[in-house]
Amino acid sequence: MRARWATAGIVGAVVLAGTVLYANEAVPAAPRVDPALERAVLPVVDRYLLTDSLSPFAGDGFPEENGAASRGFCTERVVEIRPAGAGLRVGLVAWCGHFARHGSRMTALDAGISAGVLTVSPASAPARVSDVSWEPDGDSSAWAAAHFSPGGAAEAERLTGDATANLTDPEAKARAAFGLSASGAPR
Repeated sequence: MRARWATAGIVGAVVLAGTVLYANEAVPAAPRVDPALERAVLPVVDRYLLTDSLSPFAGDGFPEENGAASRGFCTERVVEIRPAGAGLRVGLVAWCGHFARHGSRMTALDAGISAGVLTVSPASAPARVSDVSWEPDGDSSAWAAAHFSPGGAAEAERLTGDATANLTDPEAKARAAFGLSASGAPR
């Protein structure tokens, strides 16, 4: 009887150890992002997201019925930064939208969330985005695995999987730019 309990205990310990090892391998840790590099590339990335014709978020949106012009705003979460020749390969998830101010209130016109990998050429003057790849519609796991490190791909999928819990809505950025408080009243 004791032999059965001992065997069951050993089998249970092996299964538990295997499960722990598998779980640790199944979800690699997110890469560490150097804060100084992140501060250096984010203005370039933000400018690209809102102005480049190849960006999925570019443009001033569309005028409202009352003629108010909309403006685009983005918040980004940098997932990883890796060297790419003379540039930096920046993997991120962006949440962008267009907003219009109407007196003391603001209207959100559209919004989108997407993972992307942008190559920033900091040596050029001014620094610019020289290459980009955006996550396709549909199954993004194969795209993420091809464009991010294993830990970066897992983090990008986690961020896009529940964006409202993991990212900052660009609405607060728009409110601040329009001179509105968080509740909508002018400051």
